[in-house]
Amino acid sequence: MLSSHDSLRIHISLVSHTNIGKTTLARTLLAQDIGNVADRAHVTETNDQYILARDNLGCELILWDTPGFGHSVRLAKRLSEKSNPITSFLSEVWDRFVDKPFWLDQRLLRHIRDTSDILLYLVNVSEHPQRTPYIQAEMKILSWLNKPVIVLLNQMGVPDPEKENHDLTIWKEAMSRYACVHKVLPMDAFARCWIQEVELFNVIGQALPESHQATYASLERVWIRSRRATYSQSVRAISHHILRLLLNHKLIPAPSIKEQVLTFAKHFGLLKNKTEELEDAQTALSAFAADRFCSLTNELIRINQLRGHGVAKEILRRMKTDWNTTVHSIDLQRAGAMGAGVGAASGVAADLSVAGLSMGLGTLIGTVIGAIGGASAAKIYNAKHQKEGIEIDWSEEAMQNFLLEALLLYLAIAHFGRGRGDWVEGESPAHWKKACRKAIQEHKTQLTLLRKANEQQRAQQLQRHVDTLLRSIFFDLYRLTP
Repeated sequence: MLSSHDSLRIHISLVSHTNIGKTTLARTLLAQDIGNVADRAHVTETNDQYILARDNLGCELILWDTPGFGHSVRLAKRLSEKSNPITSFLSEVWDRFVDKPFWLDQRLLRHIRDTSDILLYLVNVSEHPQRTPYIQAEMKILSWLNKPVIVLLNQMGVPDPEKENHDLTIWKEAMSRYACVHKVLPMDAFARCWIQEVELFNVIGQALPESHQATYASLERVWIRSRRATYSQSVRAISHHILRLLLNHKLIPAPSIKEQVLTFAKHFGLLKNKTEELEDAQTALSAFAADRFCSLTNELIRINQLRGHGVAKEILRRMKTDWNTTVHSIDLQRAGAMGAGVGAASGVAADLSVAGLSMGLGTLIGTVIGAIGGASAAKIYNAKHQKEGIEIDWSEEAMQNFLLEALLLYLAIAHFGRGRGDWVEGESPAHWKKACRKAIQEHKTQLTLLRKANEQQRAQQLQRHVDTLLRSIFFDLYRLTP
């Protein structure tokens, strides 16, 4: 057995009552499928070790998945009857077939005493610490073992800041009476986020004795680098997804004068139906966006070392306000005639300096030129553009919605505990949406500037923009940043 005095290795043991979720959490922390997971007692019957981190000097951070405490109250009573509880208890031997719970408890205590440098004690947050006899018994046992303990709150349910703060307060108060407890942290095996794991590793370092600090600092850097590499890959995937949508557009033939007149009527609410060309362009853009979102989902699942495929629900049903319609290379004779016909129209704006004659859905060249002077404006426009026809792309509002969806998708995947099995989509908690919308709103001018940048600049700036948004969101949710 490895010694806890080995200067090259630090041993962290996951301990809890049986069937609380140690192996599920171990899978999440290790980002790999280990052990067996089932809803019954004593699924884990051995002390199993796994490497959390290894540096280039050969130092190792080892995570132990252990058998759960069986009959804690009975065990604590037996120990309290002895003058030297742990030593006396471990001098006795029970037959594993006659008294299996005590046999497993004996193995666990021997492991903690001889091997563990620090204990992660996992609890079911729904069981009140002062009203659950086995929790009080197990805390007495851990106190006798005299090892630093970090209490982790599991099975917290759907993320809810108010409930989480309430639970933390209760457990911190209950654990304050035990000198061995260094910290109480939320760490749901099913719904934790990797940035909470960073905080956990911070706390482990604070709880370790001075003799382990140098080794642990090196191993912690290795572990954090791996998590940040995963984060950076996720940021690149999201920014690439948004960039593809930003660059995507459809070009349809320029309309006849009759079509321009109909479009003018539609713009002012006189007609409601869209032309086939516009419908086809919008359908193509929607199909592309839906396909890209499914691809992003699969990519983020892969990057974050989960399993699962795409999204099940129908997505991206866009309203008409999500479109931009821009007209290119207009026939000058048509433009002049149309300008004479609708020159009295007022309140129609145009942007000739950057995006051409660009308005919302249904605003084609007839209405715009009518408002700004007919053929002379068309000459200015055609001198700056080589395209022919009407270009359809996504509006500013649509791009913000795409960004919101991508950020919420990342949060869902980043919070998905590996022990849950294949990733499945679910409704995002309200406070996630609030944090994402707040970040997007605070930095919304950046998305506008991205439309004006060239393609190379867009890629670089968009990646920085996504990183800024996620850092802001993580700070809002956890007061922590990657």
